[in-house]
Amino acid sequence: MTMKPGYIQQELVRTNRWWHEPETWDRDDEDLNRASLAPFDYSANVLDDLAPGGLYTLSGPRRVGKSVAVKQTIKKLIREGVNPGSISHFSVDGWRASDLTKLADAVHQMSPGSGERFWFVDEITGMSGEWPDHIKWLRDNYPGFGRETVILTGSSSSDLRAATGLWGGRHGPATDPYRVLLPMGFRSFADLLGLPRGMPEQVGPARIADLRRQRLTEATYELRPWLNDLMQAWEIYLQVGGFPEAVSDYLRPPTTGQQSRQGHLSFPEAASDHLRAVKSRLPAELFRIISGGAFRRTHMSHLQTRILLQRLTEGLGSPTNTSNLARDLDVTSPTMKQRLTDLQETFAVWPAHREKNGRAQLRARHKTYFTDPIYARLADDHWLDLSLLSEQQLGMALVRNLERSHPGTYIDFGRVLYHRSPAGAEIDFTGPDFGDVAIESKYVDDGWRRGALRTLAASPWEGIVATRGLIDLSDPEAVAVPAAFLAWMLDT
Repeated sequence: MTMKPGYIQQELVRTNRWWHEPETWDRDDEDLNRASLAPFDYSANVLDDLAPGGLYTLSGPRRVGKSVAVKQTIKKLIREGVNPGSISHFSVDGWRASDLTKLADAVHQMSPGSGERFWFVDEITGMSGEWPDHIKWLRDNYPGFGRETVILTGSSSSDLRAATGLWGGRHGPATDPYRVLLPMGFRSFADLLGLPRGMPEQVGPARIADLRRQRLTEATYELRPWLNDLMQAWEIYLQVGGFPEAVSDYLRPPTTGQQSRQGHLSFPEAASDHLRAVKSRLPAELFRIISGGAFRRTHMSHLQTRILLQRLTEGLGSPTNTSNLARDLDVTSPTMKQRLTDLQETFAVWPAHREKNGRAQLRARHKTYFTDPIYARLADDHWLDLSLLSEQQLGMALVRNLERSHPGTYIDFGRVLYHRSPAGAEIDFTGPDFGDVAIESKYVDDGWRRGALRTLAASPWEGIVATRGLIDLSDPEAVAVPAAFLAWMLDT
């Protein structure tokens, strides 16, 4: 489809309602209205610190709330006194890359001639053609564009990663220009559940490397009074996940006229009963997104996609054998590797590579984890293994922790690794940013020493075993701390 200048200008006027209704536009905005229907107020704050003149990208899975984050940022800019007419937003999904110049022309012809200008270009990874080259050209050659604030959003990390080198020196004053929006972490989730007042807010989020024995012991003692509450919240989180829509479906009252559950969580019976009753459209929609992408890229059918998700779910916590997956799905090994790469680039899964001397071993088999529990239910809505899900989400807590301190590094997949000893024993999580710490997930209330202690004692790290509800800080080789405590200490 060829974009005509007149059409672009008409769409700008139709969708950028803050140009003529700066005080009331948000009341009729679809994205913000949908967010306002949720029984909670949640902002990821991923674009709160934009430097005027910077070039940014915001990536993340579909349905995670990127459009809401953009609209919330526009509201914030207007509230802070930015001229509404200097803020332009457009979705370019399905456009050709060459149409970006037409968009730039339309914006400059219809916007104030001076002052700072903000561009929000949604779903740029859905464009055809070499859009990174066109952004580079605009940044270098188009009048004013190189000095204006540009935010590009997308649901695929591949082109955004490729653009990293291409745009060298063109980010202006932006610090941390590559932003990633992931499903909300456990700490935010627990806050929305309305955990009892008095929770020690000063306990975290901490750096992973800071969880040495003394600090970990002090934090664990501070959290002990909330052991049962945090355990229950963690197990709800392992089933609901962090997509805002899924959280909203859970928190919304089960019957019309009931009060919102926010701030009124009753552990454990009421929470469990309501969880069983939750019905959500989100899993089916996410499956359609994944299956549609599989067909476009590799011609995999819905059935093959479902089998792949089943195999990945069953294999959580174990190295992924792509040859076996290819045989099960009746596809070639290159096709299977491409499909797994596609799932990584669209933020459905992430790989934990094997570690050696602090570095990822890319030729060794990696473990495949989902970025959110909801993906593990796409193939079988009744599947539930809290032990595997706890390991997965503890890994994601580590991923989010490092993304917070090193924005944009999520897509490198080289900071959260697993260790395998020469004898074949494995430690679930370590990495170059972990310092002297390694973490093993054992979602049990007893018997954690068997195997885990021997493996950790033979490693060069201080061992932390993530249990279900057991606290044991007495062993000199490793300590046992509930996974919910670790997630509270580490996550966002």
